[in-house]
Parts: sequence; C-alpha cells; structure tokens
Amino acid sequence: DMQHGKPSVTTYRVVSTQGGRTLVWLYPHTGRTHQLRVHCAHPLGLATPILGDPLYGRGTAAPRMYLHAVPSLHYEMLQ
Repeated sequence: DMQHGKPSVTTYRVVSTQGGRTLVWLYPHTGRTHQLRVHCAHPLGLATPILGDPLYGRGTAAPRMYLHAVPSLHYEMLQ
C-alpha cells in the first residue's frame, strides 16, 4: 500500500539468466514483512515475482517458493 505502507529498501544483483529464469541476489536493508516478495512482484520493483510465491506469484506455479537465505553474506562484501 503506497499510501499506508512503511518505507523499505532492497538492493539486488542479477547473478544469471537461464531457460527463462533469472537468479537474483536480494539484499534487504530494512526488515518489513514480505519485503522481498513484494519488491520482486510489484510493478515499481522488479515486476517479476519469486517462482512459486503463492501470494504475490500471479500464476508462477511451482511445488514450493524458490526463496533461499544465505547467512552472513553482506552486500558490502560483494561490491
């Protein structure tokens, strides 16, 4: 909700594209509920939902949601 939502920031990096799928590393700078899912799916974000996201996926059917966390990987280290 652009009128009532709280600010949130996510940066990203496209890692690879293959077979019509894109691997993206997401770096949330804030910790809002569903932040990464919304930023991927929303037209003002990446406009591409996470594969298998049952809420924001708009028909990206998959047996599960393809969102994975990597501990201790800091955005600044990858620059």
